[in-house]
Amino acid sequence: MEEQSKKNLARFIVIAIPLAMIVWFFLYPSIPKNHDLKVDFFDVGQGDATLVTTASGNQILIDGGPGTSVITEIGHVMPYFDRTIELVILSHPHEDHVSGLIEVLRRYKVKEVVLPDVEFDSPPFWEFISLLEAKQIKKTYAHEGQRIFLDNSTVFDVYYPPPGHFMAANNYSGLKDNKRNPNDVSIVGKLSYGKARVLFTGDAGKDIEEMLLPKYNLDSDILKVGHQGSRFSSSQDFLEEVTPQYSVIMVGENSFGHPTQEAMGRIKSVGSEILRTDLSGTIEFTSNGQTIEKK
Repeated sequence: MEEQSKKNLARFIVIAIPLAMIVWFFLYPSIPKNHDLKVDFFDVGQGDATLVTTASGNQILIDGGPGTSVITEIGHVMPYFDRTIELVILSHPHEDHVSGLIEVLRRYKVKEVVLPDVEFDSPPFWEFISLLEAKQIKKTYAHEGQRIFLDNSTVFDVYYPPPGHFMAANNYSGLKDNKRNPNDVSIVGKLSYGKARVLFTGDAGKDIEEMLLPKYNLDSDILKVGHQGSRFSSSQDFLEEVTPQYSVIMVGENSFGHPTQEAMGRIKSVGSEILRTDLSGTIEFTSNGQTIEKK
């Protein structure tokens, strides 16, 4: 009888261990295999939402898109029982970047939010701010020169905006009565993991790009193209400094003509491969710290 019990136990172990490994593999899609960095540029329509999963398993969401599609996209990447996002970065307060974050704050435990120090009269933005306060989520204002450690091997360096509080006008491009276009306070920063580099630009325009050129090493493997491929972003000089292997345009159906032929022409001229979420859906990259691979 004892011998039979041992045999049954042995059979159970032989079956259970491989099964457990298979379950682990499929239920933990957000943990990069082989200790890789993973970057998912989500297809959320006309707007930005990117989930970075570090080699240690930390999750950083950069923008949330225009609606609630980001919730579905996160669900495809993070296991259903993982309800914690270590960091949310809001590049700027326009609805196509902030609206989806409202539902993220409601459904997930967000440990910290980084955003520009800007005042903007928009119901989605104020709802977002109200939720931060109600949930007592740590709030940090981004500023030039700031270095954010995402884990022991991954950092996000903030290149823009400068320190200070800004007022933003709803429908104005440029400065007027001390008010800025919200695009002009977009957080611009570089994600670094070993030799791998990803440059995030929010909706920053050419004037911001020109300010960055003499100050920073912009060379990157991946460029998150500014402002959905607007003609007012991605200047030739900027692209020649970034020299991205891949340029990701996060875009959906729109009436603005995004991405524009002008922007795409400039991107192609520097030999970069253009990837569009409206054509390819969510775009996934992994990196071992030496090279970047498109999945």
